[in-house]
Amino acid sequence: LPNGLTFLVLERHDAPVFSFLTYVDAGGVDESPGITGVAHMFEHMAFKGTPTIGTKDYEAEKKAMHDVDVAMAELIAERQKGAGADETRLEDLEKTLKDTQEAAREFVVNNEYSRILDKNGVTGLNATTFTDWTRYYYSLPSNRLELWARLEGDRMTNPVLREYYAERDVVYEERRMSESSPTGRLFMDWMNVVWQAHPYGVGGVIGHPSDLKSITREDAWNFFDKYYVGSNLALAVVGDVKFNDVKKYAEKYFSGVKEGEDPPPVRTKEPRHEYEVRLVRIDDAQPFVIIGYHVPGGGDADWPAVELLGDILGSGRSSRIYTRLVKKDKIAAQAGGGVGFLGSKYPTVLVIQALVGTDATTDQVEAAIYEEMERLVKEGPTEEELDKVKTRNKASFIRGLRSNSGLAANLAQYEELWGDWRKLFDYVDNLEAVTVEDVQRVAEEALRPGNRVVGVLKKSEPSKGSTDSSS
Repeated sequence: LPNGLTFLVLERHDAPVFSFLTYVDAGGVDESPGITGVAHMFEHMAFKGTPTIGTKDYEAEKKAMHDVDVAMAELIAERQKGAGADETRLEDLEKTLKDTQEAAREFVVNNEYSRILDKNGVTGLNATTFTDWTRYYYSLPSNRLELWARLEGDRMTNPVLREYYAERDVVYEERRMSESSPTGRLFMDWMNVVWQAHPYGVGGVIGHPSDLKSITREDAWNFFDKYYVGSNLALAVVGDVKFNDVKKYAEKYFSGVKEGEDPPPVRTKEPRHEYEVRLVRIDDAQPFVIIGYHVPGGGDADWPAVELLGDILGSGRSSRIYTRLVKKDKIAAQAGGGVGFLGSKYPTVLVIQALVGTDATTDQVEAAIYEEMERLVKEGPTEEELDKVKTRNKASFIRGLRSNSGLAANLAQYEELWGDWRKLFDYVDNLEAVTVEDVQRVAEEALRPGNRVVGVLKKSEPSKGSTDSSS
């Protein structure tokens, strides 16, 4: 479209349904200190409706939301005084905020966006936020194509951030729940020390608790204005549709998507790690070990070799780590790992984790992991190992293209994240080209002792009575 928004359309007339995916090239990595969690927050807001969906009287609601924003700004300003804050004034401001929120809620038609889609046969209605991206997706009968275009075009053009602060509290609870288990707390602590410089380590996708108590509706609008622009979006439609129909509706309903400069990539680069970083957490839980090694990202020529290295080490019950720790030594109840689940747009981390067995120690588990790493660096993988993970990856890749939704997701991601949807179909060839020597070479650089970041959860000693401390 003239505003830079790219549509990818694939006609598949096997069944009278279609799937779509809107891919926004923005996620947790694009946030800055103080507003962590805002990408995820905006994803929640995208289901709240528009000026015509989800409201009884938008003009009145808009004024009511402004009153909420004023009350919240005053409350935040008073809280930021710290020890100098006036407790009586804080109580008054909190009551004012509650009153204005209740007044604004009077205009809300709850879940109208979702109810419209439910009545029209939607399946898979959802959205996800990741470090690298935000995605919106669902499937509908093919005779609801225009309805889809009307709804999706409207929320990408005219979202209304209603019930913002109530939803922010919901997201805050998500963060709290992620830290409710000892391993969850270890993971959040570990992730914050994995990166010395790169923003992959800033708050995670959900955000820091203090930020979630402070990010405002204005912060969310600023994020939308910067990243929800046509040049930063790709939208794939796959299924029982006709290209000319999609084109017609795209022009009609998506032309209002904001035109803007393609946001620049993150400038900060993670320096080469030269020394081991360790985090030890003492908690009343089964011991656990998580180890990360910095590796190139998905845009690097070595990425296929890095993926296969991660699979050889940690993917499935035949992987080296599982075989050694669980099957052979019997010192872990679970073990595995891989790459990509902390992000892949930028240089990322190969992760290995293990739940320590009842009669074993974290030291034993670590030692066994490092022995397997050293053996792989010294000897390289076998041809059989490499062929096995190649075959498994190819099968998984092809299965992901069978469904309309899977194909839409892949097409949109390759177009927006990697610059061309055609690169999707190079995946198998790139995988096949990886040699034993390639895997050994990337292993030698990645699996250096100075490149690892170790998180260890140790069980508290009864005599000390410590249940929640870290060092």
